Amino acid sequence: MKSITKNRILDFTVSLKVQHRSANTITSYTANIQKLELFLGGAELSKERMLSYKEWLNGQGLKQRTVNAYLAAANYFCDVMGWKEMKVPLDPVEQDEESHGKKQISSSNYKKLVFTALQNDKARLAMMIQVLCLMDLRFCELEKLTVEALGKGAVEVTRRHRCKKIEIPDRIAEDLRTYIKHEQIVSGIIFRTSKGSPIDRSNFRKDIKKLCVLAGVEEEMGSIQHVKHVVMDEYPYYGLKKWE
Repeated sequence: MKSITKNRILDFTVSLKVQHRSANTITSYTANIQKLELFLGGAELSKERMLSYKEWLNGQGLKQRTVNAYLAAANYFCDVMGWKEMKVPLDPVEQDEESHGKKQISSSNYKKLVFTALQNDKARLAMMIQVLCLMDLRFCELEKLTVEALGKGAVEVTRRHRCKKIEIPDRIAEDLRTYIKHEQIVSGIIFRTSKGSPIDRSNFRKDIKKLCVLAGVEEEMGSIQHVKHVVMDEYPYYGLKKWE
């Protein structure tokens, strides 16, 4: 039977851990699957019930982004279980919902953040900000940026079940090589903790908000979304070369 059981939820959680997803992501995805489990009320999962679940979510007055988060978790659960035929498409997020209430961080403030991070010996944070801005990488995909990927000049990620190759610009590849040399990272994930794990999203948020205070930038600008959508006129190279 294709039912959501405790053992299957456990298998799903293990799959997320194997992929080095952050603790917050694992908790969120697991909770989202439990929501689907409650909706089913013990019934077996099917494509029809997945579509009913989507319709039910849309009728709860939730933002499309929130609905998509629930459905993305459900779709990934189906992937892990091998039930790909049950997956449902996500509806696009309206542009006004995407940008509502958000200010765009200016190029000058972005440079302040990078410069301040380097001046306070926070090179990893500075490099992460620049990579997120200059490369088409999502935060959860930073773990794919490895020493090996840097050697190949591109990062391979999977989106919508398709493999996508994202090139590493020469202007940032040079800094990354200097960074891994200084940090003595010879293989594996570049942005990692002292224990070798990927950087947690919540910790990154805390670090960048603290950086905003140091740099004299509004704290509300200290978000991954703002960093991803900054429009840069040039690459702010502030001198990782000082380590050479």
